[in-house]
Amino acid sequence: MKYQIYIAIAIIVTSLSSCQATYYYSTLNSTNEYIEKVDNGDFLLETDSLWIAHSFRGEGAPMQITIFNKLNEPLYVDWERSAMIIGGMAYSYTGKTIPFEGSIETHGTTDGTFTYSSSIIGGVLNIPGKPTFIPPQSMVSEIPLSLLPDYKTLETKSYKSTTVGLNTNSSTNVKRMEFTPGDTPMRFQSYLTLYYKPEMPMAYTQDFYMTNLLKTSLKPKDFVTDMGERGDVFYMIKPANYNALYTVLGVTALAGLIVVGVAYGDEYRDYQDEWEENWDY
Repeated sequence: MKYQIYIAIAIIVTSLSSCQATYYYSTLNSTNEYIEKVDNGDFLLETDSLWIAHSFRGEGAPMQITIFNKLNEPLYVDWERSAMIIGGMAYSYTGKTIPFEGSIETHGTTDGTFTYSSSIIGGVLNIPGKPTFIPPQSMVSEIPLSLLPDYKTLETKSYKSTTVGLNTNSSTNVKRMEFTPGDTPMRFQSYLTLYYKPEMPMAYTQDFYMTNLLKTSLKPKDFVTDMGERGDVFYMIKPANYNALYTVLGVTALAGLIVVGVAYGDEYRDYQDEWEENWDY
């Protein structure tokens, strides 16, 4: 009996180790020569009178826009004449809380093989409708939206193994995809209108695209550089799939063992129902 219990425990431990959340880390880049990616990964556009920084750090790609007014006169951000552009569709920052969704499809050839990939970006716009006032020599920062991309169709382009450094002075292998501006499944623009005088508006455009994607069970702080603190990196989390564990527990119970009862007692939950909404890739 003890031998059977040890075998069951070994099976459950193995299943638990495979029931880990999957993290998808996306790195963004810009095709604009006038955009500088600073040390922390933020995208910086700077002129004599102002600078604009875009950051996407964190889960779900929250777009943080920071604007600094260098001059000694007030600067205004005209959100009604500003927009995010995805796949040729402009989503105006109108001041209303509205959902948005954009899709991107790319076609190409890799080593003589036709490839296709697509992605969906969706979220909620939530920006003040009235122009934002920026006093002289000061800044404002807004997070108008999170991109929330859907990666389910990216399996059409295979991952390759690569090595990454860890905060334990060691390394490990993760799965990785590389993209160019021509075959990236995710690209968009941020279009901002600002003015010092209403009759003299200034428009600034910043282009972004996903340049690589990492798939791993590593958390942001596990990397040698915290992936949750870089402005050019965001991540999505696929919850752990407990279906496999649920199956193993059911099988061991049918084998006459009481491991399930011992481990969970009255607090046993039906993980199959609880996680039925998990992503299916």
